[in-house]
This record gives sequence, C-alpha cells and structure tokens, in this order.
Amino acid sequence: MKPLLKELALFMLLIGTFAFSSIEDSSAKKVSNLQDVNVSEIISKQNSSERPIDYQFFVETSLIEKQRGAKTINAKVYLLEKKTGKSAIISNETIVVPNFKDIVLLESKLNSNKKLINGDRIIDSKATFSLTELIDSEAIYNNYINSTNELLDIKRSI
Repeated sequence: MKPLLKELALFMLLIGTFAFSSIEDSSAKKVSNLQDVNVSEIISKQNSSERPIDYQFFVETSLIEKQRGAKTINAKVYLLEKKTGKSAIISNETIVVPNFKDIVLLESKLNSNKKLINGDRIIDSKATFSLTELIDSEAIYNNYINSTNELLDIKRSI
C-alpha cells in the first residue's frame, strides 16, 4: 500500500506543478509600449475586413458644457491591447455637438476645417491622431456615435 501512496503523492505533486505554470506563445509579437504600435496599419486592417485580434478601439466621452443650441464634449479614443489589458490614448478632442443638424453656431473658436461627417465640430485637439482621420474607421465611428448618444441621451443613427 505504501508504494501506491508514494505514486499518488508524486502524481499530485506533478499535476500541481504543471497546473500553475503557463506556456508562453513565442510566436506572438510582444509590444512593450503601445506607443510603438502602428495605429494606421491597424485601422487599415480593420477597414479591409482583416480583423486584428490583438487590438481594439474604444471611445469615452464626457460632458464639458451645455450651451444654447449645442453641447461641448470631450472625446477620447483609446487603443486597447487585448492580451495584456493595457490601453493608450491616441486622440483627445474637444467637440461641439449641435442640438439640431442645420443649426448655425456663432462662436469664434470653432474651426470650420475640422468638421466630422455627422456635423459635429472639433474645437481643440491634444493628440497625434485627429478624430477626423480616425472616424474613417467604421468601428471607431460606431463607438463615437454610441458613446455620444449615451452621454447626451440622444438617438443619432449610426
């Protein structure tokens, strides 16, 4: 009976040792810093229906100010690395969202050159990538619309 107990104890010890060790994927590209990632390449892969499994974009919005006829929001676009859970901000913009589509906004700080597809206007940009460039991606545009709809309690279509 003692040899059976010794074998069982050795077996349990081996199972315990290998159960808590992980096998690393050596073929996976390791990025120590998300700033080293080529965002343009990831967006082009997403647009060509070649989905990158390792990265995902998401948009967070926050309300800055309510004005007559429009609301000012802050929109931040993040790049999330799914394997590690790390995220990096790639765009930080201050945007004016008009209450109605054809409203005329009389503000000197509005820059008419930075107008989004849906009529929102960018006031200030604090990142290397502009939201006007990033919004060409369907995933980023849908996240932006969903985030602003939830924040402002409006129903704009995607």
